[in-house]
Amino acid sequence: MNKNNLLVVNNLSVIIKDRFLVKNVSFSLPVGECYGIVGEDRSGKTSLLKVLSGSLPISQGQIFIENEDASANLSAFAKTSVCLDPPVFFKFQTVLNNLQYLSMLSGVHSKKEIIEVLKKFNLEKKLKTRVLFLSYFEKKLMALALAFLTKPKLMLLDEPFKNLPEAQIKQLKEHLTQLQLNGSSILISSQKIENLEEDCSKIIFMQDREIKQILTNNQCEKLVGEKEFAFVKVKYPHYTGTLLIKNFGLKVKILGNKVLFNGDEEKTSEIVRHLTVSKIETYSAGMITQKTEKIFASLTPFFKEEKNEENS
Repeated sequence: MNKNNLLVVNNLSVIIKDRFLVKNVSFSLPVGECYGIVGEDRSGKTSLLKVLSGSLPISQGQIFIENEDASANLSAFAKTSVCLDPPVFFKFQTVLNNLQYLSMLSGVHSKKEIIEVLKKFNLEKKLKTRVLFLSYFEKKLMALALAFLTKPKLMLLDEPFKNLPEAQIKQLKEHLTQLQLNGSSILISSQKIENLEEDCSKIIFMQDREIKQILTNNQCEKLVGEKEFAFVKVKYPHYTGTLLIKNFGLKVKILGNKVLFNGDEEKTSEIVRHLTVSKIETYSAGMITQKTEKIFASLTPFFKEEKNEENS
């Protein structure tokens, strides 16, 4: 095993009640590197972070943290720290009580040490405040303060920039850079690649609970400029895709509930009219403009006509 890799994941699956939360995931994260995880809701991002922190049981596969098999030795997960969205703390306890208790696994920390780390995040005045009364942003900072206190080898962050103003995102990123300089490896999840590309050397794209592709920033840029796609958003995308293949001779792709195709505004209008006449409700239509969607569109294979979905 490569000693330069802090984290190695081999064929990892999590199955709860016959349903995959994570499916056949494999990747490695080098020491001191920051990778991003991009995907829509229910793509498996949060579940992956949870199992890497030891919060979900491993059904199949292995996780190695610093060459230690965490699936065989659960103590390896003590080298990780996870910040979920929203951050999870004991809401009726104070900031001090939370940090004292949650940092116990990595060693006993004095009140002085906790105050010093809270100063880094301008939270020292909140020491005796119950978590219940903290703002969303203050909870995010508190989670990072805990990470600095415990000095994890692996930091797992679920949507850390969600619903935050630009100034606060910049502040968070500065703290993450410092954490990385201190030797930690970082995994950050987000629905948008724009939040990650400046800080992450590679992006893991997840869809349907598995990894679609792992790309560098340069590879992402190439995919963004590869093709332009128009779309119609409908209730029955597979049925609609079959109609567009039959009636327009188009090559189409299915991305969520959107049917993608090569075309301009005029072609899109023509297709919307046809769907309306065919009594197929169209929620929206237009061109794919968001960077994340453009990449997923490029990664998605062309749709093959299906005959088993009914328009009902």
